[in-house]
Amino acid sequence: MSQKSSSTSPGSVVSTETGTAKVPMGKGIGVRGVVFLVAAGAAPLAAAVAVFPVVVSASESPVSPLFFVVAALALAVFAVGFTRMAHEVTDAGAFYDFIRVGLGHVCGRGAATLALVSYALLFVALVGYLGASTASAVEYFTGTVIPWWAWSTVSLFITGVLAYRDIALSTKVLGVSLVLELAIMLVLDFVVVFRGGPEGTTASALNPLHFTDGTPSLGLMFAFFGFVGFEATVIFRSEARNPHRTIPRATYVSIIAIGLFYAFSLFAVAVGTGPNSLVAKATENPQTLVTELAWTFLGVFGRDAVQILVLVSLFGCFLTFHNVLARFTFNFGAAGLLPSALGRAHPRHHAPSRASLAVTAYCLLAIAGSVMLGLDPVLDLYTWFSGAATLGIIVLMALTSLAVIVFFRGHERGSWLTTFIAPTVSLVAFGALVFLVVKNLPLLVGGYGVAVALIAVLAIALAGGAASSLVSRSSARNL
Repeated sequence: MSQKSSSTSPGSVVSTETGTAKVPMGKGIGVRGVVFLVAAGAAPLAAAVAVFPVVVSASESPVSPLFFVVAALALAVFAVGFTRMAHEVTDAGAFYDFIRVGLGHVCGRGAATLALVSYALLFVALVGYLGASTASAVEYFTGTVIPWWAWSTVSLFITGVLAYRDIALSTKVLGVSLVLELAIMLVLDFVVVFRGGPEGTTASALNPLHFTDGTPSLGLMFAFFGFVGFEATVIFRSEARNPHRTIPRATYVSIIAIGLFYAFSLFAVAVGTGPNSLVAKATENPQTLVTELAWTFLGVFGRDAVQILVLVSLFGCFLTFHNVLARFTFNFGAAGLLPSALGRAHPRHHAPSRASLAVTAYCLLAIAGSVMLGLDPVLDLYTWFSGAATLGIIVLMALTSLAVIVFFRGHERGSWLTTFIAPTVSLVAFGALVFLVVKNLPLLVGGYGVAVALIAVLAIALAGGAASSLVSRSSARNL
């Protein structure tokens, strides 16, 4: 496997280690298609139902909507260096390709392994949560009890079929699901804000003077979880029309749109419950905070619509990450880090179809193993694996910021703002966030022992990938 880089355009660096830039894939999607993929991956309605109560109760802050504003601003700063680097590195590996080019092959291989493990854990977390939520909804509406793993398997089959085809089909499905879930939540938001809650329509939940009340570090930590997956914009560059324009625009649009939606929606929730009662209600009844608000302001239809569309939201998230993980697997196959057959695009669909089948098979094994071990799909699978995956992705973001700084110090091009100041600020921010997540991971996963085990898995992935690069380079020198 060659370690050399070749240039396809002035100022760009393309590594033959991944080879993704040379593989024609997809029919070409624009900014809107990429944003649909990323926004659906954020699962905005599901995040409103599941994440909002956690942000509020963990922080005990009366101005919780501001945490999403701060998180979006931090990610926008990160995106400055991230998108600038995307002009230089035209592979579709996102974090790990940037880290490889900036910090070297050893760090890059370690980051690649960490990325694959993190997204694989997140994928299993999502299939468990989606199966449990579907089983709960079916029982609520029909009284029929069907085990979660059956619904997880059905969902996996559907996403597998869609991901096997070209990306345009997935974007159409995600576009419909995203419009539906955004519509019901925005209708609820505007009705609440215009009608007013127990304390009227007050902007006290947006008062920055109270930002330090409670435990804002925990609120920020959980707020960042709602943005996981935005980096997928770069992963889809091989299938984007004019990626040098599409990817940066889609990245900024995704961050801003998701951040505004979260902040406005949580503000509406604060108005609906009454800002002074928000923390108490989010702590006492976290699972029903949004659905009960929908019942109060939109009636039974609104509550039922939210419950149904939460499933649509979760499915959209699951489909997005199926596509993301399939492309990671494809890139690894093209790089020779996995069987090369996984790195071949479908001759007709121009999609990573074999990699998609491998992802489906992996998840089926994970479902079967979870059932055999008696793991709870929410308390165990989702809680453990989503917490670990988020930590892994934040570590990758911190390393990416460092890689941007190092790369551009050796390549004197680009403005000081985009190549040093912005990535330095994001390095400090995400380094601090890594510390916060590690410190509070036992709280996230429900136990110290589980937290240590998950951190060990991530550490082994990072160190093992780096070690494999050293071994392969040593073997190549001895040949």
